[in-house]
Amino acid sequence: MPERKRHPGRMGVHRADPNTLQNIPLPIYPRSLGNFLVPGDYVELVPAGTKNFVQFFWCVDGEGEFELEGTPVTVRAGDCFYHLPMEPHVHRAHSNLWEYRWVAFDGPFAREFMLSYQYPRAAFHAGACPHELFLELETWVREMSPYSWRQMVAIICALLARAGGRNDDTTREGRVVNEAIRVCRERFSDPDLNVNRLADELAMDRSTLRRIFKQKMCMTPSDYLAKLRIQHALSLLEQTRLPLAEVADRSGFSDVSYFCRVIRRAVGVSPGSFRAH
Repeated sequence: MPERKRHPGRMGVHRADPNTLQNIPLPIYPRSLGNFLVPGDYVELVPAGTKNFVQFFWCVDGEGEFELEGTPVTVRAGDCFYHLPMEPHVHRAHSNLWEYRWVAFDGPFAREFMLSYQYPRAAFHAGACPHELFLELETWVREMSPYSWRQMVAIICALLARAGGRNDDTTREGRVVNEAIRVCRERFSDPDLNVNRLADELAMDRSTLRRIFKQKMCMTPSDYLAKLRIQHALSLLEQTRLPLAEVADRSGFSDVSYFCRVIRRAVGVSPGSFRAH
């Protein structure tokens, strides 16, 4: 990747007709994106009702602020924030240089699309900016083919997914979760593996493991382990003619009756019926 400019600059690219939606059925319509590096005296004041699109921001470096319902919110490197259609845009740089990337999209479902991620309205930390996704998006917006518009929607989804955070090995919490995932995926077929055994192997308290894992994965370690076992069992039921007892054993269930109850709760039918259909 070429070295980015380190002096103030405003680089952006828009679709050719920013006020007209493309004649292609899409859930959202990419509108514009950019990379701004602004000086410490930078202020943006855009009144409510002016920008009829969602704008999503990812802070790269420095520090700035935006206003949410009249309240200033500080934004630092690695933070994200967004504006919904028709909201005012009030931005101020705090540091000598404040760099951020942004992408805008519109369409009748744009507001609901953004809100469906349930990200905080305040600034939230997401880690290092994925420059490669913004650069790829810039390439596609210049092509203007039907495929490129669909591809851009996919990249915006990838950006929003990345904003939700990844299990970063540079943090203790990220390393704990990644190691727990590794152990569960490698040994889910062992019926003796449970959250207590997992905590012992990671040399940490069970409640601490549960808290960190749930924070990062939106489920407990026990739930994750159970899902791995069910997932594997369903694949074996669908793809093999192994006896139910062997499917249960290979999937980490020591009791066939319990295995059958778990599968019925998961898919609504017995293992035999699932296999038949």
